Amino acid sequence: MKVFNIFFCVALILVASTSAEEDDLGHTKCMAENNISDDEYNELWIEANSGSSDIDNRMKCYTHCILESSGHLDDNGKLDIAKMGQDREMTENDVEIAEDCRDRFENVEEKCDYSYQVSTCIAQAMSMKALLGGESSNNLH
Repeated sequence: MKVFNIFFCVALILVASTSAEEDDLGHTKCMAENNISDDEYNELWIEANSGSSDIDNRMKCYTHCILESSGHLDDNGKLDIAKMGQDREMTENDVEIAEDCRDRFENVEEKCDYSYQVSTCIAQAMSMKALLGGESSNNLH
């Protein structure tokens, strides 16, 4: 589970930021929009990384805010793979993972839950990819 925790953090950073300055502005803005203090953020982050299925909705909405602020959601509020690829160098396998996660949660209507679920899915798949030595891991159903 420790590897998952590391990759969850990495996936959110990968998906969310295009530069250190923009990430900081997005982080601060999203914390304020979701009424999260620095101390609460640390607690929510630990909770999210614990693998708990009972995640505070503020953390889910923070994730949505980060994805939205970075422009990684399309007009329908779903993961925009093309935009992600423009901001980050993604391998073909990374694109497949992101597409699989996007498609698996396509029917999730609530925007915060969707963003959190898709981010978690990507983090888990990337974690499995690393454990498998870079092999495809997008079959985590």
